[in-house]
Amino acid sequence: MSAISSKRESILKAARTIFVRSGYRGASMEAIAEEAPVSKPTLYSHFGSKHELFIAVIQTQCTSLVGSMDRAKMLGLPPETGIRAIAESFVQTIFNPDSLALYRLIIAEHSHCPELAHLMDRTVIQPNLDLLSAYLRTLNDSGALMIPDPSASGQLLLGMLKGIPHFRCLTGVSPGLAPEESQRLINFAVHHFLRGHALAHS
Repeated sequence: MSAISSKRESILKAARTIFVRSGYRGASMEAIAEEAPVSKPTLYSHFGSKHELFIAVIQTQCTSLVGSMDRAKMLGLPPETGIRAIAESFVQTIFNPDSLALYRLIIAEHSHCPELAHLMDRTVIQPNLDLLSAYLRTLNDSGALMIPDPSASGQLLLGMLKGIPHFRCLTGVSPGLAPEESQRLINFAVHHFLRGHALAHS
């Protein structure tokens, strides 16, 4: 890892800590620089504003999800393997304690900073949905599965993986998703997604 990459990673880790601890409005670039620890000029050389840094923190949480979608499409994996890789990465991402903390932060700050939700939707959620839709479209076009509406089917898959368990973790009703619960959720979603999109003759 280069010195620049290491410094950027330290800044992102510090920013996540400060945002979760102080909220978006309460977080300052000064506090983030101190937590990193880096000088303010160094911080601003990597991220020009608090908005930019916040979005980078969110995007970092979704890196594994984007990676799994790209791999599934580019390596020509069998449908079940590709869908499962996406499902596992999605569940790991959204149930990650850091991700849950960021979701809570966006909800808590919504009345004061509604633009945060729009920024997350525009820079993280929609691009990931577009990637998933593109992958599902390749499965449909190749005849591997029958997916006439890749966008709707992609949302259906992610919805099955999220649902009530995520709400309970988000609100603190559940402390987290146990490994066996995670696998049961993934197995159920993948099975029913593939069954619902199987070719008529298969």
